[in-house]
Amino acid sequence: MEYLMTYGWAILIVLAIMGILVYLVKPQKVESCNLATPLQCEPERFSMEAATGNLTVSIANIGSVGYYVSSTSCGPDVYPYSPPLSLPAGGSANVYFNCTNSAYRVSTAVSGRDMFQDTTGNITIKYYPIGSQEFTKTQQLEIVVRYK
Repeated sequence: MEYLMTYGWAILIVLAIMGILVYLVKPQKVESCNLATPLQCEPERFSMEAATGNLTVSIANIGSVGYYVSSTSCGPDVYPYSPPLSLPAGGSANVYFNCTNSAYRVSTAVSGRDMFQDTTGNITIKYYPIGSQEFTKTQQLEIVVRYK
């Protein structure tokens, strides 16, 4: 007990300093990216511009049919691809999401909090099979970005 009383204050001071350092240093990291089949996010192949919140995601087509990406959106911001971005069967491409004006983007770093407060239906990708533009599909992309 005497040992704890003697060195307890030193341990508390070290823990307080560590807590302050963790609080002051908040790097951003994209932790996960989820997209339904036939498209999928390639692991560890996404990036985010810290100042704007814009995302670049490497998306792979794991299906047997090639697709064209016609547009992406993040909240009110739509990024049209003209000409459409090609995603051949078994191939991949970098897809850009403009999230500059998204009302759901968290502008101030908060430890352990997602970058987007509510992503339900707000980060989407529109695509269609090569040769069949009338069959356009829209998928929601789930991105988790943490401030550590």
